Amino acid sequence: MKKKSLFILVILFTIFSKAQNKESSTRKFIDESKYTRIDKDWTTEAEFKSGIGEYVKFFPIQVTDLKTGKKMNALQLDMFIKKPNIYKTAWVGLEEITDFINFVEKNVITNLKMKLKDKSSEFIFNAKEMTLSYLVYERRRRITIKLNDYDNSVIKNYTFWTESKVDNISNLLSVLKVIK
Repeated sequence: MKKKSLFILVILFTIFSKAQNKESSTRKFIDESKYTRIDKDWTTEAEFKSGIGEYVKFFPIQVTDLKTGKKMNALQLDMFIKKPNIYKTAWVGLEEITDFINFVEKNVITNLKMKLKDKSSEFIFNAKEMTLSYLVYERRRRITIKLNDYDNSVIKNYTFWTESKVDNISNLLSVLKVIK
């Protein structure tokens, strides 16, 4: 019986540890700070809009722990989706920005003109709190941004996608480079 209980505890600890790892370093920093200030640079923004009024906005932020004075740069994304009407915020930590820049430059920008016949190709970047994918299906292109399950929300997949604003990815690259 002791072995069974210990085994169950180890399994639960492993599951709990992995669930905690879904939070960005920015969210952890904010959660651990007693007093926080978040400065947002609204002049440097990348926005993707859909035809039905949904959007995702990316912009650089600097988070300050007001008690210790410690600061952290990061990327914030604000998403508004309908059905149900939900506004969510997620963060990409500084340690993920270089990989995000490399992904956009090497896999999205270089393939914006890609055309396929009877095929598709999808490029996916996974950060802790969000996933961005770029899909090419014959001549169609789609950017999809999904918020990962970082807060145990009832709705597991907040997802935004657009085909008409794919070229705005270069604006996102500019925002990412400001952060790094």
